[in-house]
Parts: sequence; structure tokens; C-alpha cells
Amino acid sequence: MSETARPPAAGPGAEAGRCRVCERSLTGNRACCPNPLCASASRWFRWNISAAERSGPLEAALNAYKYRGVREWAPVFGGMLAGLMERRRHLVEPFDLITASPTFVGQGGRDFDHIRLMLVEAAGQVPCGRVWPFDTGPVPAIVKTRPTPRLAWLDHRQRRRVAEEQLRPALDVPDRSRTAGRRILVVDDVFTDGRTLDEVARALHLQGGARQVCGLALCRQPWRDRAAATAAALPSRAVAAPFPRPLDAPAPDLAS
Repeated sequence: MSETARPPAAGPGAEAGRCRVCERSLTGNRACCPNPLCASASRWFRWNISAAERSGPLEAALNAYKYRGVREWAPVFGGMLAGLMERRRHLVEPFDLITASPTFVGQGGRDFDHIRLMLVEAAGQVPCGRVWPFDTGPVPAIVKTRPTPRLAWLDHRQRRRVAEEQLRPALDVPDRSRTAGRRILVVDDVFTDGRTLDEVARALHLQGGARQVCGLALCRQPWRDRAAATAAALPSRAVAAPFPRPLDAPAPDLAS
């Protein structure tokens, strides 16, 4: 069954006026999300939730952390992630593994794994007695093997091309036994249009045999319409999956 032949699994009844996949607000007269990936038949992730919108002081703090290495923000962001998990625990509890979206650290990449550091901080700040399956061991469940161009500041068409042509071959699942048949929640700093999450989910499904993949982000990037329609029209580099993408589980209720 090819990835383009399968209908996407929508997330769950989010509150009225929000996308059922990414929870983005449907402004104006929109009846559906402006993000083409949310309605795409080739989408590999089920849904994504975020702690906040990327704007104002949060955006400034995240930029300082991510681009200037101000690591003092890691406990703050980890606390925000832990708080989101607690508030939406009915969504988090079914997952077998909570892992970080992979970052390449080294020449051409970043100086530190900023997402994994947030995940480690979140693991240390969950309420006492709450046991979440955080992936904080020495070898992550999914890794990025080489640097790739940053998706920030690219339009939707460029983001899709970079994701499919450069990010896709850079992703690797080192140990399939840790992911096969499991529901996996991927943590990231920013959800923009889901291109990174979609490639990570694709790798976890095809290489890792994951049963289901969803996303949880620190913040959601406000939508930019420019070039979205062009990106949606690009042909997908579809492959035949060795097994049907698991859509059997009932969609959870995303409502807070």
C-alpha cells in the first residue's frame, strides 16, 4: 500500500474553530486548516499539540536558546513541556515512548542538542509519581546522521523540498526493537507546517516499525500563507510501505 493511497488520520475533536490535526486556529471564514499537510493523504503523523504560540517574549527566549546557546532557558522550556503533558495527560498516557526530534550536533550542525536537553528537563519536572516513558538514554530512538539546511525562514515549497530530499535520507532508527509496534510521541521546539515531524514519523514507521506517531511541541509558528498552495501541488516522493500505516486506534479527544 503506497503512502499516497492511505487516508490521513486526523486527530481528534479539537475545540471548535481549530484544526483537528495541528490545533491551529481557523481564522476568518476558513472551514479547514490552511496547512496543506493537515489534509494530506501522505501524512505520516497523526496529530500535534503545542504549549503556546511562537510570539513575543517566548519567541525571543527560544531564539536566544536555540541560536545563541543560552542554555539557562532549558529548565523553563522543559517545565512548559512537562506542564503540557500533565494538562493533556489523557493524550500522553497511551504512548510507549516519548523521544526528541533529532538534532545533528557537530561540524555543520548545532553546538548542542537543544531539543533533547528540553526533553531531559521535562523528564525531571513531571509531577511526583507520574512515570512517562522518556527516551533519555545514551542512544536516542531516532538520530540525524548529518547536517541539513535549516527550514526556518524558508517558504512552504522550499521546506517541503529540503525535508524530502535532504532531511529524509539523514534520519536513522538505530534499534528497531525499541520502536516496533509502539506508539511514539515526538517532542520538538517549534511546529511550523509539520514537515520535520512528518519525516521523523515516516522514518519511525518505515525503519522503526512504529504503530503510531504524534507530536508535542513547545510552540506553534503562526501560519504564513505564502507559497502554501505551490507546496501542496508538488509531487510527493512516495514509497511503498512494507505494512499498512496503523490507523486502527480510535482518535483521542484533543480537547483540553
